[in-house]
Amino acid sequence: MEKGIVCAGYGGFYQVALAGGAMLCCTARGKLKRRFGAIYAGDRVEVECLADGGVVENILPRDNLLLRPKVANVRRAILVQALRDPAYDLFLLEKMIVVALQQGISPFICFNKGDLEPVLGEKLCGLYRRAGFAAAVVSAVDGWGVDAGAMLAEDGITILAGPSGVGKSSLLNRLCPESQAQVGDISAKLQRGKHTTRYVTLYPLPNSRRMLADTPGFSLLDLPAGLSQQQVQTAYPEFAPWTDCRFQGCLHLREPGCRVRQAAENGEIDEGRYQRYAAILRQTQEREEK
Repeated sequence: MEKGIVCAGYGGFYQVALAGGAMLCCTARGKLKRRFGAIYAGDRVEVECLADGGVVENILPRDNLLLRPKVANVRRAILVQALRDPAYDLFLLEKMIVVALQQGISPFICFNKGDLEPVLGEKLCGLYRRAGFAAAVVSAVDGWGVDAGAMLAEDGITILAGPSGVGKSSLLNRLCPESQAQVGDISAKLQRGKHTTRYVTLYPLPNSRRMLADTPGFSLLDLPAGLSQQQVQTAYPEFAPWTDCRFQGCLHLREPGCRVRQAAENGEIDEGRYQRYAAILRQTQEREEK
């Protein structure tokens, strides 16, 4: 048997990139679905090669598994927002950061359509860089600001994730011209993109150990079950200098003597970042209470 990585799956067939670089169209043993529930793009698999294709015989242990978008063994996530058309959503972005960090995935924040709002783009990038995250403002249409070396710095699988219409497929075509991804128009009526990407598809990058994945867009994101306060706080590393609050285990919400909340009121912590932290933590608490 040979080892490979599932690049796409649809209609019971799976495109598997073999270790030697060849692409093999496979079916799967029925026992695999009973054992694992599903086979996802990014799964490392063992396949039996046949004359007319192959059969997936085993799924190797996963490093992580995202369910929105559905992809396994991700090393880095390029989290894409548009500065305009559709409007950016920092609350969704920060929920994506929380999920990525909880899964051990390195986030890279990308604000696209920088040609339309360059000043705003630099302002938002500065906000996240000061918090300790890698960030860039780009124009995927003409390639301005697109630094493949910085965005694809991790070996393994990098995904493009974000709402519909923010330019993920255009950015994919800049980072991996071989993909020839379909680029969709924006629905002016709904102010969201048409879902041009319907399945997760991985594209091996030439002469490297890296793969880049385009993913379907989404406007809502459920937080994972069992998410802890500490895991939420990892998305807000700039809070660290003020976390020695009056009470041990302070949630930084309404507790008296909370230095984090005071720092936000004094402008030492970005007030918007603090408010989004509080909203995400409340969503986590509400989920636990159900």
